[in-house]
Amino acid sequence: MKPTRSVFRPLLLVAGLLSWGLPVQSAPPRADAAPVRAVPAAAEPVQQLIIRYRVGEAQGDRAAAASATDERAGAAERVSRSAERAQAWGMHYLKSVSPQLHVARLSRALPADEARALIERLQADPVVASVTIDQRVRPHALPLPTDPFFTTASSAYYQWHLQAPSVVPGGINAAAAWASSTGANVTVAVLDGGYRPHPDLAANLLTSSDYDFISDLWTANDGDLRDADAQDPGDWVSATDPARPADCTVEDSTWHGTHVTGLLGALANNTDGVGVAPGVKVLPVRVLGRCGGYLSDILAGMRWAAGLSVSGVTNTSTPARALNLSLGVEGACDAATQEVINEVRARGVSIVASTGNDGLTVITKPASCMGVVAVTAHDRLGVLASYANVGSGTAISAPGGERDGAVASTWNLGKTVPGADSYGLMYGTSMAVPQVVGVLALMASVRPDLPMSEVEKVLLSTARPFLADTYCSRNPGQCGAGMLDAGAAVAAVQTYVPVAEADGGGGCTVAPDGQADAGLPLLALVAAIALFWRRRRGMP
Repeated sequence: MKPTRSVFRPLLLVAGLLSWGLPVQSAPPRADAAPVRAVPAAAEPVQQLIIRYRVGEAQGDRAAAASATDERAGAAERVSRSAERAQAWGMHYLKSVSPQLHVARLSRALPADEARALIERLQADPVVASVTIDQRVRPHALPLPTDPFFTTASSAYYQWHLQAPSVVPGGINAAAAWASSTGANVTVAVLDGGYRPHPDLAANLLTSSDYDFISDLWTANDGDLRDADAQDPGDWVSATDPARPADCTVEDSTWHGTHVTGLLGALANNTDGVGVAPGVKVLPVRVLGRCGGYLSDILAGMRWAAGLSVSGVTNTSTPARALNLSLGVEGACDAATQEVINEVRARGVSIVASTGNDGLTVITKPASCMGVVAVTAHDRLGVLASYANVGSGTAISAPGGERDGAVASTWNLGKTVPGADSYGLMYGTSMAVPQVVGVLALMASVRPDLPMSEVEKVLLSTARPFLADTYCSRNPGQCGAGMLDAGAAVAAVQTYVPVAEADGGGGCTVAPDGQADAGLPLLALVAAIALFWRRRRGMP
């Protein structure tokens, strides 16, 4: 029997109340940081698209794929039909991210207005759920000057980020955590520019399981495409390179992935520096090369590192419990990225990403997606870094440093190709993320029984309050829960008892972004209004 119109009225009323948003107010400029700038308009040419097909349409008219070859053939057929319907001559299938997400490449790069028109035509196809531009994603680290102050390893604050707050206000209090945990028996994945076999890293790297997901030859810079070797050949960009895209900056090799990995898991007690979790195992996943990396390769790497299958790639035997994403691109979260994040979260894997280095009050993607622990950065005084993005969705702040007090970690001296292993200084929200991932590993090591969603809750609940009279303390909610404290987090998780359901079952679920799901309370409210309305009308 169909519901009567009288029952639908209160349902529509509730839906209207929930969808009626309040006006968004921009945050005032920060008094203790660089002025907030407007978000620049994206104008990069578009040559790759991620097409998300509706469930059941991933293989076109074929039956379920029996092999990776059949799966790619079915995806190519589906993309070819989409191209024909949208009159996108020259668009062809390139690769797959998942059974529903396929990447199409255009024969030429399109200006923004032409790309928008093409996306509209593709989305008019009823079997297409959404179309996302396959953007180039960049690492969130900033270059340093060659001032000797930044290159003197004997500086008292060379690894200031690990110190107790009584010594360095912005430190994470790592030594207090190491008495209980070093991150042993926990695997995390670093999705970045690959690694160098640095002597302070080698013992903690799962090099027999690593993978290079870069599918563009120029970006990869190693002479081949996807393969089981995530070593970093260097990501320098030369001014004389005729293949250099117009939006790619000329620069020396950054060794960004090696620096990030060392912050997370460099060895201890070997006369060099130390990582936040010196006993952790790191799964290197190379997704960044010259001029960053494509979003589609990052999404594929995320799925693979979490233990999900990727077409044409053997599943990893060492899936990670947390993913380190020190990277991002401006823009709101898109459907394809959110779908992959939901899949990864469903596997019980934490995703930690940097908010960006643009000095804005809006955070970058994928940090802006639901289910991601978005990390901003502060300096050694505990003050929000001048470059660090903040805003809605930011979860916590960790040391990222500034130009006059950067963060030290494993590095390489090669300007282009690899040279001697070394330690180096970088700063940015990229440097903050591995410290949060490292603390999650310390916590998961002492409480392997807890799901990562519970570990995340404890981590955020133990963050130190922001210092008084700073931007973050004056603007609650803009910078997250507070400043990362490893000692407090590890101490709290050891005695943490998950809240039991009062009725022995049911209760509120946890949404992908870690917030309480409003679904059940909403259903109760709808039921109450419907009951009241029916009684007024004399209905049973």
